[in-house]
Amino acid sequence: MAIEYKRLAASAPADTNEAELYAPASGEEIIANLVITNVTATLTTFRVAHTDASGAAAAEDWIAYDENLAGHSRLTIPITAQNPETVRIRSGTADALTFHLAGMKKT
Repeated sequence: MAIEYKRLAASAPADTNEAELYAPASGEEIIANLVITNVTATLTTFRVAHTDASGAAAAEDWIAYDENLAGHSRLTIPITAQNPETVRIRSGTADALTFHLAGMKKT
């Protein structure tokens, strides 16, 4: 079993659509932190889902739903996932947020 500490994924959504940020590969497991940063001066919202399979998030998958994030601030959410789970994100305002997932990956 190999263990790596690294940046797993990053995104700066240019729209307000739900998107997959990270999907562990077969046999992979992650223990990581998701850092959400508001790069604008304006309050915006975000969503984060932890799904049990690929595809759009269902109601029970959301771990943060339309949460407020003040301008020029950040929030950290711990995430654990393994295949076939996924981490999905959504920005409430286009070009306002960055999502950065970093931590331990076991394969």
